[in-house]
Amino acid sequence: RSASFWRAIFAEFFATLFYVFFGLGSSLRWAPGPLHVLQVALAFGLALATLVQTVGHISGAHVNPAVTFAFLVGSQMSLLRAFCYIAAQLLGAVAGAAVLYSVTPPAVRGNLALNTTR
Repeated sequence: RSASFWRAIFAEFFATLFYVFFGLGSSLRWAPGPLHVLQVALAFGLALATLVQTVGHISGAHVNPAVTFAFLVGSQMSLLRAFCYIAAQLLGAVAGAAVLYSVTPPAVRGNLALNTTR
């Protein structure tokens, strides 16, 4: 494959990594008290807007496997490219959560809301 193909794959990986890192990072409870939903929504929205501006010209900035699947169903991209994008996005999401887990103090992270309801 060409260099632009691999550049697009890496762009999707890193865009998804940063999206998950900043979005989930904004939803952690750093101080006691209620979590402000507006703060989390703005963090996700501004992170996505920034990433679209950053990598949009490289890969289209799908950042979401559902968007990539929609492009595949709409015959806007090849099966191989869609598969690679989805793999990069899934790996990027896991990597973003792992980085967030590793840089967050244990008292704050708890279990990162894994399997909790409230």
